[in-house]
Amino acid sequence: MSPKPEGGWTRDPQDAEVAYFSEDFWTDGHFRTTLPELFALPNLKWFHTFSAGVDNPAFRSFIDRGVTLTNAAGTTAEPIAQYVLGMMLRVAKRMDDWTTAQREKRWEQVRANELTGMTAGIVGVGHIGGEVARLAKAFNMRVIGCRRTARKPRHVDKLVPPEGLRNLLRQSDFVVLALALNSQSEELIGARELRAMKDTAWLINVSRGRIVDQDALTDALKSGAIGGACLDVTRPEPLPEDNELWTLPNAIITPHNSGWSPLNLERGTNLFLDNLARYEAGRPLKNKVRASDF
Repeated sequence: MSPKPEGGWTRDPQDAEVAYFSEDFWTDGHFRTTLPELFALPNLKWFHTFSAGVDNPAFRSFIDRGVTLTNAAGTTAEPIAQYVLGMMLRVAKRMDDWTTAQREKRWEQVRANELTGMTAGIVGVGHIGGEVARLAKAFNMRVIGCRRTARKPRHVDKLVPPEGLRNLLRQSDFVVLALALNSQSEELIGARELRAMKDTAWLINVSRGRIVDQDALTDALKSGAIGGACLDVTRPEPLPEDNELWTLPNAIITPHNSGWSPLNLERGTNLFLDNLARYEAGRPLKNKVRASDF
């Protein structure tokens, strides 16, 4: 059973007990008409989505119905982590200054920095945060992680619990938000947290816009309370044209694009096929989403 290119289904989906919401289904644009049908399948037992984030209320409806929900956590860790390190390098090496000088045909050297010895504070050391930590260590950075579980991940020099977040913020040259959005993380970074950061530090958000108090962030950027922010996610999305963040010289805005890669569909499909084999064999599924994750 699959959606037709023009919408609708090749076969009647009413008896389906497994549904896979794949990335190509999302990107081809036809999901808007068929996805509501997918969510309403009466005999559904297991729903797998290509996305890592499941903060959309529609996903919670599966849990409430008793449908097993799995996501694609981990499949975009590499491209997102590479985005994060790319942004760190962009800031430290002052690449935008080179770009401007070339555009203006100015032969002007830049006193750039390097990542060696800097501290990356990673809030949420899961698949993405763990890959950021691995790449950061390759640049001889110091890595502080913040997560709920006490086991220190590989490539993390120091681990703090959620209560130690401000300690992480005070020490970090780059603060990376790579945690899931839920009731505990919404507006986790507010005015007090931003004041705890170094005035030279940069915030990099690759999670969800709602994890940051965006008004407080705008104020911090304008006042110079922090060095800057790289935002792949905003609140709302798309970011309205009249939003002040677009014009701030120390804000870098990208359109929720850090995780895109031509390798994603293959990675996501392989995860689903592995889980499908587990489902048919009655074995536990990978990336099962729990009600407590919301």
